[in-house]
Amino acid sequence: MKPFYTLSTLFLIWFSIHSCTNLKTESPKLKLGVLNLSNHSFSQKPVIPLAGEWKFTPGRLDVTENSDTILVTIPDTPHWNSYNSNNDDSFMGFGIGSYFFTIIPPKEPTTLSLDFNVIFSDCEIYQNGILMGSIGNIHGKEDGFDRRPMQTVLLPTKNEPIHISILLRNRFYQAGGIRFLPLLGTSEYLATVRDKEIFEQSLIVGGLFFLGLYQLGVFFTRGRIIGSLFLFLFCQIMAFQILATGTRSLFLILGENSSELVFRINFFSQYAGAIAGLYYFYSLTKEYLSSYFIHTMAGIILIPVANTVFGPIYLISYLHLYVLTALTFLLAIAIYLIIRYIKDKRYGYIYLGLSSILLIGCAGNDIILSLLNKTEPMVLSYGLLLFVFFQSLFLSKHISNEILTAELDLKAAKYQLVQSEKMSSLGVMIASVAHEINSPLSAVIASSTAIAERMTEHFRLLPETKPIPKETFPIFLSLVELALTQNELIPTKEMRQNKRDLTNYLESLGLTDVETKADLFVSLGIREIPEDWVPVLTNNEGTSFFVIAERVVSILQGTKTIRIAANRAIKIAESLKKFTHFDPKGEKQTIILSDSLDMVLTIFESSMKRGIELITEFEEIPPIECYPDELNQVWTNMIQNAIQSMNGKGNLKIKIGEKENEGKFYVFVSIEDSGPGIPKDVESKIFDPFFTTKPIGEGTGLGLYITKQVIEKHKGIIDLETKPGKTVFTILLPQKTD
Repeated sequence: MKPFYTLSTLFLIWFSIHSCTNLKTESPKLKLGVLNLSNHSFSQKPVIPLAGEWKFTPGRLDVTENSDTILVTIPDTPHWNSYNSNNDDSFMGFGIGSYFFTIIPPKEPTTLSLDFNVIFSDCEIYQNGILMGSIGNIHGKEDGFDRRPMQTVLLPTKNEPIHISILLRNRFYQAGGIRFLPLLGTSEYLATVRDKEIFEQSLIVGGLFFLGLYQLGVFFTRGRIIGSLFLFLFCQIMAFQILATGTRSLFLILGENSSELVFRINFFSQYAGAIAGLYYFYSLTKEYLSSYFIHTMAGIILIPVANTVFGPIYLISYLHLYVLTALTFLLAIAIYLIIRYIKDKRYGYIYLGLSSILLIGCAGNDIILSLLNKTEPMVLSYGLLLFVFFQSLFLSKHISNEILTAELDLKAAKYQLVQSEKMSSLGVMIASVAHEINSPLSAVIASSTAIAERMTEHFRLLPETKPIPKETFPIFLSLVELALTQNELIPTKEMRQNKRDLTNYLESLGLTDVETKADLFVSLGIREIPEDWVPVLTNNEGTSFFVIAERVVSILQGTKTIRIAANRAIKIAESLKKFTHFDPKGEKQTIILSDSLDMVLTIFESSMKRGIELITEFEEIPPIECYPDELNQVWTNMIQNAIQSMNGKGNLKIKIGEKENEGKFYVFVSIEDSGPGIPKDVESKIFDPFFTTKPIGEGTGLGLYITKQVIEKHKGIIDLETKPGKTVFTILLPQKTD
């Protein structure tokens, strides 16, 4: 940002000094039609604008003055419309006239030239009655007009007065006569200035042209940002505007007989450039104004634009003042949009604001000079180049910011796609997940009911229950400890056999109610009764011991069942939470791969209980860096596909390990199912987006596509081996990712 401030400040300082210098340096002026240069030094000021009192004969083409000759002040009286009354019903500005002035030459010998940089009439230039040059044809009425800048070298004299006569005929512009001051100066200096101006304009035009091409390239390579396209059009149009208003640049390109084309290009570029500039600013600030309003304003200006191409020359010049009035509205709209952009402090507002102010200042300077019929110092071309340059910087930063935003949006959309696929997968699993959560909740309800009943019964019978003898209390505590620590699940068949054995043994000891006592021992996992328990069980206090022990153990086992069921529900809930987790930042994390797979398997546990035998072989491997949310979706897609391919019955084998592939070290996850396999004719299509062999409504066709995208994002490899009865997907992930 600092270079912009520096360049802008330096330019404004230069412009102020340059303007002040021009104001302070007084040049000789015509007085009563005489320019006295006897005391003027062309070595100090080589160029003189011919301002002041000219002699003028309206309505006649005379080489010499006559009784009708009057004095007019140029540029204060810039045209002859007030002197030519158009009595012949011709258009305003049409007519003829003769201008005269006398030069008293300087004392030092000097070769002088007249420079007609801007002229809108046919003319002939005479020196002391001798024809020195002409522009167009003042006698022809149907000839094409000529508006080339022209320098006329004056004949040398021996310090005698030089009488200049300029005969003009206007036939295409509404303001006839001399409107912009001719220049008088040394021939060498004027030629040098002309060449310098051509060189400067060529540099500026070349800069605009190539900056415009750069923006066109940006438009086609960076997501077709419309602002770049409008800036490209603005650059090309304004390049032609500079060429058309320049000294001879466009004539050098189009040829000497191209005045009408140059004239049309001049006005076309003014109007079309305003439209392109307005659309450029609007493309950055669309939310501030309705598009219908912008299109309407542009449509109004398109009428004179079309007129510059197809309309008559006089109509173009006649409408110009009205079009300029309309263009001020476009300028006001552009200023409003810029102010809103700056006020909101949007991205790059300083670049946009200051460069726009610089351009408006330069344009304002040239407009004021044009209204005053002056030609120096015109700085719009420099302002245009600086404006376009800084707008290119602004657009580059603006586009980079938009691209970054788009990339973030794309990244978020990708995560959203993964999340949507998660929800789709979860929809398929919802019945199983509901059953998985319902089972532990049912166990909690049943156990809590049983505990309440046993507690009620215990306190109801407590007055009739004899206390446990002190010497049998260690055995009672052993039974309680067994109830709290028993985790082994005994097969039903073995449990029945164990109960029969214990029942027979207790009957042999002469005990009563052996079925209840045998159930107590079986529930505790006791297969044989220790010898030191037999005296306690067979004495008179044994019945009370068993009654209290059975009540306490059943209550403790109920609380244990509730704890196990609650933990099971928590595990399922945690797995679902991790499965549906969405990380908007999408940053890499270090995880243990087996934990990720266990979490997904928990969700599918109910689905696999119905007929799928799960075999897991998880080797101990180091943690890996990855995007866990996306990998979770990979495992979900693969396991769900395996279960569906087997129709819920078969063998599912999952392995985790390490392997080397082509000199690189990977961790691998293989998922093998015993389904029918993948047909050869669709094997090459399974990773294509929206390809699915499932019935309508049962698959999105994005599962394996997302899987492949995620694996490639991790710089991994996915391999497929398939045949009837065995399909294996093997996923290789780098142990160290970049």
